[in-house]
Amino acid sequence: MPSVDDAHNHDWADTEFGAANLGDARLTSRLVALARRLATSPDCSFPRSLDAAELKAAYRFFDNEQVDTDGVLAPHVEQTLQRMTQVPVVLAVQDTTEFNLTHLEATEGLGYGTGNTSRGFMLHSLLAVTPEGLPLGVLGMKTWARPDADLGKKKQRKQRPIEDKESAKWLEGIEHLAALKARCPD
Repeated sequence: MPSVDDAHNHDWADTEFGAANLGDARLTSRLVALARRLATSPDCSFPRSLDAAELKAAYRFFDNEQVDTDGVLAPHVEQTLQRMTQVPVVLAVQDTTEFNLTHLEATEGLGYGTGNTSRGFMLHSLLAVTPEGLPLGVLGMKTWARPDADLGKKKQRKQRPIEDKESAKWLEGIEHLAALKARCPD
């Protein structure tokens, strides 16, 4: 018999991701199933959260050329905008996180990280939260790997325009937020 948590995760996953337009209904179904399953153990890695068949399906899902961050995130952003209408004040918080994957030596597409010897990628998120700290959802995100060719150019950053700097992500986040706000009722 399914538990209350299972029913909640089922409803949550379908609400958050069921409207994803990934070009194939099977991909949307896979996304919902994956979100539902991962919600049962949000503190665990994919290999710890999923059985062997689910893990293989997850890797195939993320490797599919039709699946991209914007397509996966779009229905969640819409749900976040809906939640924002239910509270009087919403804070839009930007955060950058570095994922250090140095231990995964065979992984391709990684860039340099802090300390110049680490390998990984960066994630810049725009999060909606209440003043009390209740998370309402993700409003946007951007990922990138720092190109090895840029290693050591930090000292030259003062000569470059903001658009050519990694710190442009902060301005891009504000621009993205302004576009989302234009879609919200006052």
